[in-house]
Amino acid sequence: MRNVPALLRREMNAYFASVLGYIVLIFFLLVMGVTFAVIVSYLMRGPTQMTAMRIMFSMFWLPSLVVTPMITMRLLAEEKRSGTIEMLMTAPVTEFEVVFAKWLGAVLLYALMWGLTGVYVLILHKFSGGTAALDLGPIASGYLGVLLIGQFLIAVGVLMSSLTKNQVAAAVMSFAVCFAFLLVLNWMDYLFQGGVVNKLLKSVSAFEQMEDFARGIVDLRVVFLYLSGTLWTLFVTTRVVESRKWR
Repeated sequence: MRNVPALLRREMNAYFASVLGYIVLIFFLLVMGVTFAVIVSYLMRGPTQMTAMRIMFSMFWLPSLVVTPMITMRLLAEEKRSGTIEMLMTAPVTEFEVVFAKWLGAVLLYALMWGLTGVYVLILHKFSGGTAALDLGPIASGYLGVLLIGQFLIAVGVLMSSLTKNQVAAAVMSFAVCFAFLLVLNWMDYLFQGGVVNKLLKSVSAFEQMEDFARGIVDLRVVFLYLSGTLWTLFVTTRVVESRKWR
């Protein structure tokens, strides 16, 4: 893993040396800014049991569904299309180091985008006159949940990018898988009321898990689920990249 820092710098430079990183960042902040403004406007109408940050965390799927394919579509697909993947693999690096660095670069960009929304916490504190105590526990666990789910979706995006040379195809496949994981599983939860199937769907539902995180509940089983799912996905991606040797 000694080559990962150099590969990571290459990935971060690729994001911010072009307009892609800035476009994604502006899009994300625009969507979240509008969402936050709508939430605050709603809460000002009257008292409610929900907090602004808890509602915002419940909307995590909206930007993630679009942002994840955007930041992962080029990672391996563009390398294949341009032929730079062959040059990269002739360097003294392993396939896993390349895959891991690309995934980590995308995760850092994703974390940066969500980290910038931390200003909303300061806004809430400022406009409450400092009299409203903010429960930082649920806020911190909410960000943890967003990052856990996001890094798994990014791993899926990297896998989709490794399967094609076309960035658009990679984005479409990533969007389809993320859509199925985030929304279809949640909809199926309503189709199977009660029973073992319902319990199984709830245990893997990102919405149910995010609801717990937003309330300050950190279930280590969920943490393990996403981390192991990410490792498995990166392992499969590495095997896909390695398969080029046999073609």
